[in-house]
Amino acid sequence: MPVIQIEIISDAICPWCYIGYRNLQKAIKLYQKTYPGGSQVVFDITWKPYFLDQIPRENRMLRRMNPDMVHGAQMRLKRVGMSVGIDFKFGGWIGSTRKAHQLLYLARKESSELQCQLSEMLFHYQFEKEADISRPDVLVKAAMQAGNPEQKVRGWLSSEEGIEETEEEAKKIRESGIVGVPHFIIRGTEHLKGAEDIEELFQAFFTVGERK
Repeated sequence: MPVIQIEIISDAICPWCYIGYRNLQKAIKLYQKTYPGGSQVVFDITWKPYFLDQIPRENRMLRRMNPDMVHGAQMRLKRVGMSVGIDFKFGGWIGSTRKAHQLLYLARKESSELQCQLSEMLFHYQFEKEADISRPDVLVKAAMQAGNPEQKVRGWLSSEEGIEETEEEAKKIRESGIVGVPHFIIRGTEHLKGAEDIEELFQAFFTVGERK
């Protein structure tokens, strides 16, 4: 059975990463439905860590924009988000994602599907529930809703397992020249930057699918 590997370099406090993932999901469904033999293709997705901002703040946008610009950017995100089924809210505290990345790393050791479910839930809690995903209690709730047993999650969070690995991986990603997210790497060769639309993602699948 053919496999298309996708790496998603992302941070859970990045709203465009949430949008980009929704577009990716739609592109995968379109490919599997319309491309000859696409229904037999397995998409193996791995989330890779990127630390946007580890200094807690209420609104990261205020670092670079005045209040009017922030309002405009948020309205754009809300419009684009609604088109992919996301109800963006921006009242949540923006904190460190160090522990969130730890959970994502450990979830990937269980399965790609579990890691994807957790990533989606972290976005949901940050941007639709206005929760602070730097807080352990919020992380536990999000991870449980994604299908992880509570005791396992609490054990992960109380340990240092996976933290050194995620920080080293994030460092290597920065050193490779990737300086923004989301960033998609498809079968190790096709790089797509930003919240790409469905057509561009589909074309990337087509390109790698045609290679023998």
